[in-house]
Amino acid sequence: MRRLVVLTVLVLALSFIVWTQLVTPVSAKVIPANVNIDPDALLLKEGGHGSWITANIGLPKGYYAGNINVSSVALEVMGAHVRVTMHETRGNTLMVKFDRSLVISLLWSMTGHMSPHVKQEITLEVAGTMFDGNAFRGSDTIRVFFTQP
Repeated sequence: MRRLVVLTVLVLALSFIVWTQLVTPVSAKVIPANVNIDPDALLLKEGGHGSWITANIGLPKGYYAGNINVSSVALEVMGAHVRVTMHETRGNTLMVKFDRSLVISLLWSMTGHMSPHVKQEITLEVAGTMFDGNAFRGSDTIRVFFTQP
C-alpha cells in the first residue's frame, strides 16, 4: 500500500513537471547587439550635413547578421520608430541607414527648450528580430546640439 502511494505521488509530480514544460510558452531570447551610430554628434538644423543616420549592428558569436529580418529593424527616437531606408551586410555586421531629416524632426520635441549652442547626450536604440524569431537590441549614445539661425 505504501509503495502504491509513493508511486502515485511520483507519477503525479512527474506529470506536473512535464505538463508545465509543455504549457509554458517558450519565449524568444533577446540578443545583445553591439550598435555604433554615426554621426556621433548631430546638429539639429535644416540642411544639416548628410542625408542619413547610420547604424552598424554587430551580433555576438554564434549569430549571423545575414539572418536579421531587415524589415523589422527600427531606430527608436523619442518613442517613435524610424524604419530602415537602406541596408548592407558586411561580414557579420549589418549596416542600416535611417532618414536623417526624420530623426532630426523627432529630436526637436526634446530639444526645443534648449538654449542655443547647448549640447545634450541622448541614447538611441536599434532593435529588430532575426528570421528565427529571436529579438536583438542595442544602443549607442550620441550628442545633439543646435544653433539658432
